[in-house]
Amino acid sequence: MPHSSRRPRKPYHPKRVISESEDGWSRVERTAPTRHGNTPLVQEALPPVDRSLTLEKLLDEHKRCKQQWVNSEARRWLQQLLARQMTEGGWSLNKAVCVALGSPSLSWANRLRSVWQLVMFMDLIDMVRPNLKHGDELKLYAQEPRFTSLDREFLKSLDVLVLEQPRAEEIVDDASLIFIPCLEWVLELPFMLVAAKSPLYISSSMHWVAEEAERARYRLANDPEGSNRLQKDCDDALAASKTVLDTHHEHKMPEADFADGHSLAMTIYTLKHAEED
Repeated sequence: MPHSSRRPRKPYHPKRVISESEDGWSRVERTAPTRHGNTPLVQEALPPVDRSLTLEKLLDEHKRCKQQWVNSEARRWLQQLLARQMTEGGWSLNKAVCVALGSPSLSWANRLRSVWQLVMFMDLIDMVRPNLKHGDELKLYAQEPRFTSLDREFLKSLDVLVLEQPRAEEIVDDASLIFIPCLEWVLELPFMLVAAKSPLYISSSMHWVAEEAERARYRLANDPEGSNRLQKDCDDALAASKTVLDTHHEHKMPEADFADGHSLAMTIYTLKHAEED
């Protein structure tokens, strides 16, 4: 990370507050920082909750998707990768944190994608749990501002504890498996700052993050009213993505296409062993 004479500052990340109306539609208020706290910046309307869904139906969908995932080439590839990359003695992990899963119960086109991503996250847990160092317990967490009450019930049934923002950013450390299917680079930044020591970091791509941060920095350079805070975030994201690439092996997962038209394509970052440094 670049050295600076300024006091280290935790980067600002837009917060999203969700309220549900009587007709099932959700309103999202994104906030921006001011001297007096956060003020509403943008209002977004989310799709309504799918009223046909129940906990039992979500569990059935999860089971069906898991059956397809278990038989996929991508899953076999992931199993082999983890077996090769595991350090002697097992994985040094005590928590697994899933961020930006999306809602499995909102009536929107990507609802099932959230189920697929959860299937992969839970299967990763099943793969690493038998190989934890010192018989550590692996606690599971998920954070997503769009979670509904049904989502929370669904995750609870899978022993996943739902966190409120920004709790996930506060609990991740070098003993965390971090799983981020897709997130704006500025929101992923606090996790990237920790990821340099994370044994397993699953994300879209550090190259994509660097490209997005570089584009944002270019726009700011041509904007006399550009934010110094965002400029700092751009610099931090570029440095953090480089650090992850320097400290981890990068493995692009084969894209998995499923019968319902959805697909998974993630990048797995495994921490380099000490003897490789």
